[in-house]
Amino acid sequence: MTLINLPVIDFGAYCDPNSTAAQRQAVEQAIDKACRHLGIFCLSNHGVPQELCNQMRDLVRQFYRLPLEEKLKHQVPTSQLRGYLNFGDEYTEGVELRYETFGFYPPVNGFSNGLAPDIDPASPEARLPTAPDALGGQNSWPNDAFRAQVEEYVEHVVLLKNRVYASIAASLGISDASRDRFANTIPAVGLNGYQGLTEEDMAKGGINLPEHEDPGLVTHTNVYCTQDTDSISLQVQNHDGKWYDVKPVPNTFVVNVGTILKRWTGGQYHAPLHRVIHRSEKPRVSVVVFVDPSFETSVEPLQEFVPAEEDSAKQAPENYGSFILGLLGGVESKY
Repeated sequence: MTLINLPVIDFGAYCDPNSTAAQRQAVEQAIDKACRHLGIFCLSNHGVPQELCNQMRDLVRQFYRLPLEEKLKHQVPTSQLRGYLNFGDEYTEGVELRYETFGFYPPVNGFSNGLAPDIDPASPEARLPTAPDALGGQNSWPNDAFRAQVEEYVEHVVLLKNRVYASIAASLGISDASRDRFANTIPAVGLNGYQGLTEEDMAKGGINLPEHEDPGLVTHTNVYCTQDTDSISLQVQNHDGKWYDVKPVPNTFVVNVGTILKRWTGGQYHAPLHRVIHRSEKPRVSVVVFVDPSFETSVEPLQEFVPAEEDSAKQAPENYGSFILGLLGGVESKY
């Protein structure tokens, strides 16, 4: 398969308070161009401490070395986005899947459309952070140290996300009202584990993670410390409909556009189809932070990208809660 080199964008100007307006504008233009073309790129000099990345790598590898019975203790009832999920014996459209994931998603029962479907909205327990919500049971943490490590990592990635969004907002020239949508987001985490596929596995149609768009806004994946960089596993579909291998770039984050950011920009930004086919004897792990809109946030185009002929008053705008719950209905999670 043909190898593709993703754009590598030096994000240092957005992490440096002493950078010039011209330096920041160069970053904005590079990110905007990447989002419009492939919709996926690498960020170097991203500001997330290397030591923290190393610690996350070790944490995830240690978890996936546990016996299956230990990992299964962290399954979360009725949830496709939280807890441990093993897709080693499942099929999607006749294709055998080979991956595990351990997901964490903040409570959504604080939103009007985030309550569990079978709970009394007037109940004092309905909005407790420990109560089940529209996404099922709450997160299952192996221990306090594990949770602290993940939450510290997420704090740093959220700071990176804020800077990336500031860059995107500047390049798009959007209003304060549109910028508010970018500020009202939820970070979700996926700790993914992939076993290597043999030639025989692939001949039978085996795959690790099937092709998909990420549903939210932007996805951040640490490539250097939380993925094995001696193998090529990620594949992305170009505009020509062909699949390409993506070469890992050490010390970078892979950032890709999600379905909702594509919608918000009226299709000007591209949400790439991507998949994982891990061809290596070594297991592969990745730490992914998905940035989603809040459950009550509209998924309709930003006001700057609404077609002039469209009558927005014809129907109530769809929010992210209804979008993601509809996507998950009867469909396995891509997290």
